Amino acid sequence: MAFLNRFLVLMAVSAALPLSAAHAYLDAASVSIAFQALVGLCAAYIVTGRAYMQKVKNFFSRNKVESGSSETAD
Repeated sequence: MAFLNRFLVLMAVSAALPLSAAHAYLDAASVSIAFQALVGLCAAYIVTGRAYMQKVKNFFSRNKVESGSSETAD
């Protein structure tokens, strides 16, 4: 539902703004920076997702391993 509200607000704002030609130039460096930002964002989502999935798996696992314990088998 929130997505629909955001979409409708975006469409209303887009319709209210006058459209004109931008006459902008995007060189290779600008596109490269945007691409690197997109790849970095995807990598951050993947790493964060893996970390939280590991926490969820540890929460539901049978063998509870306490962090910081240094037990060694002799």
